[in-house]
Amino acid sequence: MCVEGVIGVGKTSLVLKLAQEWGAVTLLEEALENPYLDRFYDDPETFAFPAQLHFLSSRFKELSRLKQTSLFERVAVADYTLQKDWIFASINLSDSDFKVYEKMYAEMLPQVPLPDLVILLQARVETFMRRIARRSRPMEHGIAREYIQGLIEAYNGFFLTYYQGPLLVVNTDNLDLDRNQAHFQRLLSEIDATGQGRRFLGSA
Repeated sequence: MCVEGVIGVGKTSLVLKLAQEWGAVTLLEEALENPYLDRFYDDPETFAFPAQLHFLSSRFKELSRLKQTSLFERVAVADYTLQKDWIFASINLSDSDFKVYEKMYAEMLPQVPLPDLVILLQARVETFMRRIARRSRPMEHGIAREYIQGLIEAYNGFFLTYYQGPLLVVNTDNLDLDRNQAHFQRLLSEIDATGQGRRFLGSA
């Protein structure tokens, strides 16, 4: 299972809570370990390509671990998909860099197991900006509202045509899945009810 969504929506917190609930293995994105990330936020034009290649390589390596028997036999919950990498690359890279990137991505994608469920966490841009400010990561201080809005649109556009497995879309504007147990239980019920198609969980 993978939890997806734009920066600051609460992916990692939810993954940790689900893992505790189920006794699951977690695959957490080590975004802060990308040596190019802070430089990308300062100078996106120069550092977008090396930052994206680092993300692609590390995400592919970690998700490929799911093919190991010891992980495959247990429930695993990740706070990213490999498709996330493509979404960011399509926004951040120049046309020439994106062509190089797509060739590498296309070779890696079939080697990564598909999640049995993707949970897409959504929110309004105002909610994202408030949550980003609240967690106060120095490298995120300069993130523009327009950039977050672009990410929201890119995520929504991609997952609108996502048919590679079950999808649960969750509007988190008025849901506190981390601290409100009733909201979390409501999500668990939706997960149990999700079949092969897609379901939607709206705000409380």
